[in-house]
Amino acid sequence: MAWLQKHEKQYFPKAILVSALREQWKPKAWRDEYLELPNLESPGQRWWNAAAKTWGYDVRNRLVADVFYDEGTEFIKFTNGKKITVDAAWRWDWERLMKYAINR
Repeated sequence: MAWLQKHEKQYFPKAILVSALREQWKPKAWRDEYLELPNLESPGQRWWNAAAKTWGYDVRNRLVADVFYDEGTEFIKFTNGKKITVDAAWRWDWERLMKYAINR
């Protein structure tokens, strides 16, 4: 995938992962830090990291109960019981989202 990205070729991380699992690829030079590559993060993981940068870890951890998949859609569940799709959360500004997460 790194080669494809470096050479500006189109790639689909999920398709590569599915193919790797199906064909039981054996890594030749694996490093655990590969799991931290931003292009392998789900939109929910990117949102989770951005929330920590924007709100701070303590506020994010107090407001967010979980980021999860349900029937192919990624959601954020807040500690006040409300939930929102990750896609919608990215469209909202951070202040509006915080108000949504705080108000019951």
